[in-house]
Amino acid sequence: MPPTREKQLADHGTDNAGGVHADAGAATSVDQSVLATFCFVDIAGYTALTDSHGERAAADLVDSFNRLVHAAVDRLGTVQELSGDNAFLVFPDPVLALQALSQLYSAIADQQGLPLVRAGLHHGPALLRAHRYFGSTVNLAARTAAQAVGGEILCTRPVVDALALHDWARTATFEHRGPVALKNLPEPIDLYAISMTNLARRYEIDPVCQMQVEAQRDGNTIFLEGRQWWFCSSACAQRFEKTPGVFLPNRRRE
Repeated sequence: MPPTREKQLADHGTDNAGGVHADAGAATSVDQSVLATFCFVDIAGYTALTDSHGERAAADLVDSFNRLVHAAVDRLGTVQELSGDNAFLVFPDPVLALQALSQLYSAIADQQGLPLVRAGLHHGPALLRAHRYFGSTVNLAARTAAQAVGGEILCTRPVVDALALHDWARTATFEHRGPVALKNLPEPIDLYAISMTNLARRYEIDPVCQMQVEAQRDGNTIFLEGRQWWFCSSACAQRFEKTPGVFLPNRRRE
């Protein structure tokens, strides 16, 4: 059985080697201690979309995701690694990281046929060797991302403290999610959800394939549990109608 999306993110950095590389052919270099903001982003519902619409649609989605990531990040930070629907990003500080995420989320928001993305941020020290980052800071960023759901940006306290001193304090809100137990960490970590006022959504999420769909009167809709559900196609609507319980609980995390 393939690993779940949460396991892939949480295990992206391990306790033995917390970094990934941008240049596999780089020669060994002197170790450097760096202070940076590490960010992991992935497509929420990628497995569900592949299951509903097939491999070609999934490949097209990954191509679009890669282009959007580079467009948002290249001027502000580094795309350290792009692997399928996962991106590992590195920024000098949380302010630039949130600026890039704001651009990325704005480009994705309200686009019919695209799922939402989710992200996790942590700021702190790491070891840089031959274009690879190692350390618990990288691991914690990956584990923070694994706790997010589609459309969310989760971060740690150091990120909130840095952003609170910047203009973002006027355009973003920070919701404390409480101490969260993360894999292989001895103590729970305080996590915060970042909400930005410029990312208001008008589209609904297809509960089957996780795509954004426009809420039109003449569309594929079903009324259930006191609300209206929207679908990208009649095929997704039929799957939902046949086994709604499969798709409703907790807007499944992957």
